Amino acid sequence: MSEEPLPQQLLALRTLLSEVDARLARAPAAPVGLEDLKTSVDSLRTNMWAILSAGHGASASRRVEQLKLRRAIDGLLAIQRDLASRNRSPRLREHSDLEETARLLADQLAALPQPH
Repeated sequence: MSEEPLPQQLLALRTLLSEVDARLARAPAAPVGLEDLKTSVDSLRTNMWAILSAGHGASASRRVEQLKLRRAIDGLLAIQRDLASRNRSPRLREHSDLEETARLLADQLAALPQPH
């Protein structure tokens, strides 16, 4: 598929996604790998939207980064609201994963140069 011209790849991908969507609608349960596919499709959708709205080049990659950051912020705010409304529910493994990732991310963000 990588040797094909991009317009042909896009057509093949659209066809494949339509087929997968139809099969998922008939599936009795979420198949293994669906969450990974969802993440990939979400990222692809964001990138395509940014390219279509911002054009090509450096401005498009900056816009993609801004959209990813906005999506992450929105997700974190939703988690924060959920945690605030919980009544001492048990801690999940994902809470620990998120806590560790947030610490690492905070360190990386602190190291970024400030805008002029």
